[in-house]
Amino acid sequence: MTTIAFLPEVDCINTVAASVKLANVPLVVSVPTESMRWVTHVAAELAHTADSLVLVFHGETSIHAPAIGFSRRSLRRPAAAYVLIDPVMPTIGGDYGDWPDAPVTVVITEDANDLAKEASLQSRLRGWKVTTEPVQDVLAAL
Repeated sequence: MTTIAFLPEVDCINTVAASVKLANVPLVVSVPTESMRWVTHVAAELAHTADSLVLVFHGETSIHAPAIGFSRRSLRRPAAAYVLIDPVMPTIGGDYGDWPDAPVTVVITEDANDLAKEASLQSRLRGWKVTTEPVQDVLAAL
């Protein structure tokens, strides 16, 4: 069974999580305390589940998708898919040169800023699916 995992934003839980209704209960990762780094906290929280995960990032935390993907692979539980909502584009290559290791869908909402719109152009060049469909529809289709 695949579980939808909403990863936190920089300073709050993923605001998209409250706006969608899914058939199965999603995993909503808590916000790290000020003393914890975002990637460390999220990787530790996700390590508690053996479920296959669809990792949902919103906004600027999308830059951490390669690191979180790497942490899942190191546990031998790779991501089933990545959904980046109004993202800042993750860096490809570097320490995580084999990312993405699963399909990536980029969702651009009406609230998208210029960085997200630029990310959508780069995403198309990489062959990733880019859509303006409602997030709920995108997640329901996975």
